[in-house]
Amino acid sequence: MEISTSNSAMERNTRAMSATKQRDQAISLAKSRPEEALELARQVNDPWFRAQALSWVARFTDGDVLAIASEAAKAAAECDDNYKQSAARAWEIAALAERDHIFEARKCLCDILPAVKHVEPASSRSEALLLLLQAGAKIANEDAEKVYEVMKTSCQPEQHWRCSRALRDGAKMISGELQPRPFFW
Repeated sequence: MEISTSNSAMERNTRAMSATKQRDQAISLAKSRPEEALELARQVNDPWFRAQALSWVARFTDGDVLAIASEAAKAAAECDDNYKQSAARAWEIAALAERDHIFEARKCLCDILPAVKHVEPASSRSEALLLLLQAGAKIANEDAEKVYEVMKTSCQPEQHWRCSRALRDGAKMISGELQPRPFFW
């Protein structure tokens, strides 16, 4: 007996899951079945997790990397606060860089940097910048350095322990003493 799941049944099941589980399901298929992963990623309810899932698909798809990365950027823009809108872009930028779309990755990074300066509180700003620094490192060290310069001017160590940690870890990443996080595995 063959069991098939219709698209509408799959959509109902996906909507019933938490956004985290929706993202994780799309991510689990991104490498082996990217077309199916794309369908699932587009159905993730929460834009923060949808941006991450779409970025995973962009990283591994045989399809149009730029179009899927653009969808990830649009999902990030739908997030409900400046931190999420800025930080979620790190996955998209890393995916573009890892797929050798360096020009596009650099442009996306440059486009988001002015907005991240306005993320409040400072602790959230430092976390967003640290993610973007690590995505920038996927492009080139000079891109990570640009993010670090923004971090140094917009996050003071005395503002919050997260600012202090981001500045310390950012400096270590720039020097090569600490490796940036992987976005995809």
